[in-house]
Amino acid sequence: MRSLFIKWIQQMKDQEVRYVGILGFFLLTANLLAAASFTFTPKMILFVLIQALICFFYAIRIRHLRLSSIEQEEKSKQLAYLAYHDTLTGLPNRRLFEDRLKRVLLHAQRYDQLAAVVFLDMDRFKEVNDSYGHASGDQLIRLAAERLLGCLRGSDTVYRQGGDEFIILLESFTKPEDVRAVAIRIQNVLDEPFILDGKTVTITASMGIALYPLDGTKPEQLLQRADEAMYEAKNHENSRFQFYASDIDTMVKSKAHMENELRLALEQEQFELRYQPQYEIAGRKLIGTEVSLHWEKGSKQLSKLMDWRKAADELGFMVPIGKWAFQAACRQMRDWQNAGQEPLRMTFTIQSSQFKDDHFIAHIADVLQETGIDPRLVELDLTESITSSNVQEASKKLTMLKRLGVRIAMDDLCTGLFTRSGMEGMPLDSVKLDSTLIRDLVDDDENQLLAAAIVRMAHRLGLKLIAKGVETEEQFEYLKFLQCTEVQGKLFSSPLSSGQFLTLMTKKN
Repeated sequence: MRSLFIKWIQQMKDQEVRYVGILGFFLLTANLLAAASFTFTPKMILFVLIQALICFFYAIRIRHLRLSSIEQEEKSKQLAYLAYHDTLTGLPNRRLFEDRLKRVLLHAQRYDQLAAVVFLDMDRFKEVNDSYGHASGDQLIRLAAERLLGCLRGSDTVYRQGGDEFIILLESFTKPEDVRAVAIRIQNVLDEPFILDGKTVTITASMGIALYPLDGTKPEQLLQRADEAMYEAKNHENSRFQFYASDIDTMVKSKAHMENELRLALEQEQFELRYQPQYEIAGRKLIGTEVSLHWEKGSKQLSKLMDWRKAADELGFMVPIGKWAFQAACRQMRDWQNAGQEPLRMTFTIQSSQFKDDHFIAHIADVLQETGIDPRLVELDLTESITSSNVQEASKKLTMLKRLGVRIAMDDLCTGLFTRSGMEGMPLDSVKLDSTLIRDLVDDDENQLLAAAIVRMAHRLGLKLIAKGVETEEQFEYLKFLQCTEVQGKLFSSPLSSGQFLTLMTKKN
């Protein structure tokens, strides 16, 4: 019964005009009958039939006009679609692509972002056409277009230039490495075999990448340079995609190499901890050590390309590396104490990405509980830039760390304003004079004035003050004159391995 009702409703929707006409007919008939006092004469019956026919044909005409209007509207939409899209793939054609390109560049300029034009050419496509026929070639183009759309964001645009060439427009990026990640994703989806009429076909693609505004600010410049970069990629057998600017291409590929090496180093624990002794100025007594992270491969093979610590921070590796380093150092401290060595303070440098990590404080607490070391012997060294970006949030986190019992040190104060207003709400224990300040301390009057001001402020706030990078006796004596309390640097010792530092502690005892 329900299905019959639904069917009737659908019929009503399809022929609504006709039903309106029939209803009008019955209403007209009723009025005529009422006017005639229900007396049916041949003349009246003929008149009613004529009225009914008029209503019927009127309803048919309205329905015809309505269907014609709908058909015309659909044709207009289809023509408009064909005017802006490729007939084979349904992708935007050049007219629509150029319009979107202009809008994307305006958006990138307004919000100070990067945009990328990627020129893609399918390798050996002519062989597919010659071997399997043009129908299979067209099928390959359609399947490739579907894969490209599937691996990109909805805001990105894929345009078929013609033949086996595509142009891809990527918007809203902050760094070239993000564009590289998209290029790899495109490369991977096109590497998957295609099935053409039951036959497996494998292809590759060469891509050239031009970045706005680094490679050009006008649409025609970016298109031309992406095309040039694509041909450059084809000329290099091992290069599947190429950035137009050689320095950007080298930087992106170097960072990609660095990323792979860092991932491997983390998995295999290739990192090593070094320990730089810290001394009390009065009596030159050993009071602690600053833990530094060392990576042999990063220091030797990759240092010419970029600083591996900075790259690790940008690539998201510094958080897991930092967790490993803190845990390993605390375990080393526990081993030294179990071997009978006197407990010493251990300072850890904290990167911005570590401090911002949601699990940073929980990890510190877990390691302290696991190793059982005295939290008062642990000092976390933060740069001024970490806390200055969001003072309120930083103060909250530092307060939580202080509740664990650890010490907090502030570094790089020679580059910022060391004022009480900037320190309010920061639960600090010590501050550091950076090595760049110490280097010219003896001969530079401005450095001397700044160092003296920082020392006075540290004393006023009841903070310990340690000078980094002390290399000469003259620097040491001047710091002693300024009443600095602690020092570290090559004058006393370079960073040592765990075994060397154990030997140093043994001699001290």
